[in-house]
Amino acid sequence: MTYKNHPVWGVYNKLRTARLNVKYYCRRLEQAEKWNSFFEILVLATAPTSAVAGLWFWQTEYGKIAWQWLGCIAAFAVLLKPAYTPGRKIKQYEGVVVGYRALEYDLMEIKTLIEQKGKYDGSLQGDFKRALQREKVLVGKNPETTSNLRVLEQCEQEVRNELPDSYFITPGEKDDRLEEASPTEATSATTSASRA
Repeated sequence: MTYKNHPVWGVYNKLRTARLNVKYYCRRLEQAEKWNSFFEILVLATAPTSAVAGLWFWQTEYGKIAWQWLGCIAAFAVLLKPAYTPGRKIKQYEGVVVGYRALEYDLMEIKTLIEQKGKYDGSLQGDFKRALQREKVLVGKNPETTSNLRVLEQCEQEVRNELPDSYFITPGEKDDRLEEASPTEATSATTSASRA
């Protein structure tokens, strides 16, 4: 059996998918929060009773024209905000992000246990099946009907860079991942070698 055909790669691929979903929905949440802030600031700033409305600039010829344009934009923003519903989207994105973060944590824990035990046994397979059930619930809560492909492609590339195949081990195979010692470990190893 080649190492990519080993059942443990189901766990690793789901871990990558969970990490991708965390990154993607965090970006989409951030965008929804920016749009919500834009709507709120625009409406508040263009209200006739706002401090901005009393600025001297708006009394000049160009200021009056700019104020009228801002008023028109604010009026459209007030009409568009209920259709866009940024508050509802923010709440949905937050729920999905929290769920995928928990799933990612669970899958990372399974990955760590596989490394520690050196095998993918029945208890870990049971943990993985429970994680799949949690994922099923999250898929049903997807706040989007279509994905933003530009954001998705950026997130996919980040996940590929963060979790390459060399990051994972296959039970029964030699662990040939690159050892990355922290600077303190490298320093202590050098110091103890020089003392000897």
